[in-house]
Amino acid sequence: MTKFKVCAKIHLFIIISSLFIAIGMAVGTICHFCANGFFNYGGEFKSYNSVNIVYYTSEYKDEEAIKPICDEALSGFNAFEVSCYSDGKLGGEIIYKFSAGTDVEKLQAAVDELNVKLDKNNSGLNRADVHSGVIKEGGSRAVTFASIALASAAAFQFLYFVFRYKLRAAFSALLACVHNLGVFVALAAITRIPLGAETIAFGAAVVVLTMILTCVLFDRTRKNFANEKYQKSERVDVVDTSACEVRTVSVIAICALAIAVVVFGVFAAIAQMWVGALAPFALALFGLIACFYGAVFFTPAVHGAIDGLCESVKRSVKSKAKPAKPAKSAKENV
Repeated sequence: MTKFKVCAKIHLFIIISSLFIAIGMAVGTICHFCANGFFNYGGEFKSYNSVNIVYYTSEYKDEEAIKPICDEALSGFNAFEVSCYSDGKLGGEIIYKFSAGTDVEKLQAAVDELNVKLDKNNSGLNRADVHSGVIKEGGSRAVTFASIALASAAAFQFLYFVFRYKLRAAFSALLACVHNLGVFVALAAITRIPLGAETIAFGAAVVVLTMILTCVLFDRTRKNFANEKYQKSERVDVVDTSACEVRTVSVIAICALAIAVVVFGVFAAIAQMWVGALAPFALALFGLIACFYGAVFFTPAVHGAIDGLCESVKRSVKSKAKPAKPAKSAKENV
C-alpha cells in the first residue's frame, strides 16, 4: 500500500465522520431553538404540565366516584397520560399530564372551577393543583450518573490499553469510543426518534462494544507485529492486514446483534399493536451501525495514522540522541 493511498484513506474517513457528526450537531442545535429540544425527548426527559388531584374517602369512596368529574373538567386539554393511585382506605391521587405547550392560564382557570366542584363543603380534603414545566424525577440525574460512568469507563480503558498495548493504542481506542458515540448521537439527532431512558443504556452499550472490538483489533495487530512474516512490511500495512483478518469476526458479531434487535422489535410491535414501540429498537440499530462503521473503517485507518506518527517521533528522538561523529583534524584530512 503506497503512502499516498494510506493518507487518502485516512483523510476520507476523518472527513466523512467529522462531516456527519457536524450535521448531527447542527440539526440538534436548530431543533433546540425551533423544535423544543436538541433531541426528540421522550417522557423521561420531556417537560410537561400536570394537574394533581388529591381526594379522601370521607368525601369520595374511590377514584370511580371522582374521576368522571375530573375528566369532564379537563376534557378540553387532551391529557396524554392519566395515572391513578389509591390505597383503598384513606383516599388517593389522580395525575393528568399535558404537553408543555398547553396554555397554563386556561388550565389554571379550569382547575379553579374543578376545585369548586370537588370541595363543596370547604373541607380542604379534596384539591386539584397545576404544576408547570415538570420533568420526570430522576431523568436528568440518570443522564449525569451515566456520563460519569462512561467517563470512568473510558479512563479505565485508556490506562488498561497503555499497559496491555502501547500509548498509541490507548489513544486510538479512546478516539474510537468518542467517534462511535458521536456518530450514534448524530444519528439520534438527525432522525428525531423519540428518546427515553433506554438511550443511556444504548450509549453505554456502544462504548462497551467499541472497547471489545478494539481489543480484538489490537490483539491481532500486536501478534502480527511480532510475526517474522511481517518484519519487512510497512507498519501501516500490518495494521491494515490485521484489520482485514478480524473484520469477519466484527461483522458477524454486529450482524448477530442486529438480527436479535430486529426480532425483538417485531415481537414488541406485535405485542403492543403500536408502531411507536419500534423506536427503542431503531435506536439500538443506530448504535450497531455506529459500531460497525467505527470498527471496520474508521478505527483501523486512524490507528494506522497514529502508529505511523508515533514511529516518526520515535525515529526523530533516536536520531537526535545519537552522538555526533567527531570531526576529523586537519592532519587526518591530509
